[in-house]
Amino acid sequence: MVVVGGGISGLVAARRLDLAGARVTLVEKTRRLGGMVMTELDDGFVVEGGPDSFVAAKGAVLALAGELGIDDEVISSRPEHRGSFVWWDGELHPLPGGLLLMVPSRLRPLFASSLLTWRGKMRVLGDLVLPRSTHDEDVSLESFVTRRLGRQVLERIAEPLIAGVHAARPDTMSLRASFPRFLEMEREHRSLILAARSFTSRSGPPDVLSHFASFRSGMGRLTSAMTGSLQNTEVRTGAGVTALGAGPSGYRVRLDDGSELAAGSVVLSAPAPVVSGLLGGLAPEAASALSEIRQVTTAALTLAYRSGDLPTLTGSGFVVPSVQRRRIMGVSYLSQKWEGRVPDPELTLIRAFVGGWHGQELAKSTGDLLQKVVGEELKETVGIMGKPVRSWSHVWHQGLHQYTLGHLDRVATAERALDAFPGLALAGAGFHGIGLNECIDSGERAAASVMGTLSRPVAAKSWGGH
Repeated sequence: MVVVGGGISGLVAARRLDLAGARVTLVEKTRRLGGMVMTELDDGFVVEGGPDSFVAAKGAVLALAGELGIDDEVISSRPEHRGSFVWWDGELHPLPGGLLLMVPSRLRPLFASSLLTWRGKMRVLGDLVLPRSTHDEDVSLESFVTRRLGRQVLERIAEPLIAGVHAARPDTMSLRASFPRFLEMEREHRSLILAARSFTSRSGPPDVLSHFASFRSGMGRLTSAMTGSLQNTEVRTGAGVTALGAGPSGYRVRLDDGSELAAGSVVLSAPAPVVSGLLGGLAPEAASALSEIRQVTTAALTLAYRSGDLPTLTGSGFVVPSVQRRRIMGVSYLSQKWEGRVPDPELTLIRAFVGGWHGQELAKSTGDLLQKVVGEELKETVGIMGKPVRSWSHVWHQGLHQYTLGHLDRVATAERALDAFPGLALAGAGFHGIGLNECIDSGERAAASVMGTLSRPVAAKSWGGH
C-alpha cells in the first residue's frame, strides 16, 4: 500500500494501515513529515510554524494522543490570559463573553460590548424572531450571518475569527462545507441564539478560547509521536509523485526520481490540486472536480521581545477584520497563551499572521519586507516600539485550501468517480475539513476504505500526472 503525502492525514492513514499489519510506503515530497504542523525547538523557544492548538471538544486529536501515550503532555491555554480582542477603528475591543464562535449564548455581554453599535446589537435580536430557512442550497458565510445576525456581526466577529482558520472571502465561503454546525443549529432550533443557549445549558458557558489545547513541547509532538509509532512503514521523504496509473495488481506510482512503486491500494493525501493532477489520466471526472479547489498563501512571523520593551498586552491576542484593510490578519501572544514557550520569563513571544484572500502579495514577499510590515502594524495597532531579539518566519505557499460555494458537491463528484477504482481513497485538508481533528478523521476513513482491498486489475490503463 502507498500513502501519498506525509501531512497529518497521511500519517494517520499510514499508521492505521501499519497497525493492521499492512506493508506501507509513505512518500512525501518535502524533507519532513507533518505538513503544516511544524514546531521549531530553538534555544528554549517553542515556535509554531503552523497551528499552535487544536479544538479539544471534537475529540479526534485527544483520542489519537491517548493511543500514542502522549495525552499526559496535553496542556490547556493559560486561564489568566484567556480572552481575545478585535481591532476596529483604531482600538482593541474585547470579544463579548459567551460566544459560540460567532453566536452569542448570552445577551448581557453582547449588549455591554464596545465592539458593536446599538444598531448592530438590536439587529442581533432579529435572530430570535426570524424563521428558519426553507432552502437546502449551499450558502455563503456572508449571506447566512447577515440574514441571521446582521452585517456588524459578520464584519466584526464572524469573518475575523473564521479568517484565522480559513483565510477565506466571506461572500464565497461555503458554510455547509466549513461550519455545518450552524446550519444544523438553525434547522433544529430555528434561532441561533436559542440553540447556543441550549448548548451551554448542557455543557456550561462557552469560551471562544478555553476549549483550545496544545502539547507541552508544541504541536509537532503529535507528528513526531505518530512517525515514531510506524513499524511496518517505509518512509520516503524528498520523494515527489509525478504520475499515478493502473498496474497488473492495482496501481503504479511513479516518483520524481524515475522509480515506480506497485501498490494494491493508494491513499492520496496530498493537496487537492496535486491530487487532481495525478488523477488526470486515470479518473478524469474526479480530476476535473478537484481542479476547482483553490488554495491561498499564508505566512506567520514569530517575534521574541524583551518583555520590558513592550506595552501591557492583555489576553491571548487579537484579530483584524478584513474590511479594516490592515496588512495583518491577527496576532497571537504565544507566551501568554501557552506555558513554556520561552526560555526566560523576561521574554515574550508574539506571532503575527498575514495572507489570506486579501494579503497574497505580502505573504509571498521576502522575509525582510515581511518583518518591516509586521513591525509597522504592531506599532500602529498595539504600540510595540521596541525591536525583537529573535524572529522566525514560516510561509505556506498555496498552503490553505478554500472551501468555496459548491465545495462538497465537487468532492462528492470526485468520490463517486473514484468508486470505480477499488483501493483508491482521498484524505486530507482539501476535502472534508481543514482542522486537525477533521484531518485525523479523514485519514482514518481513507485507511478504513482501503483496508483489506483485494488486488485486482483496474479498468483505466493510462497514467495520470503533472
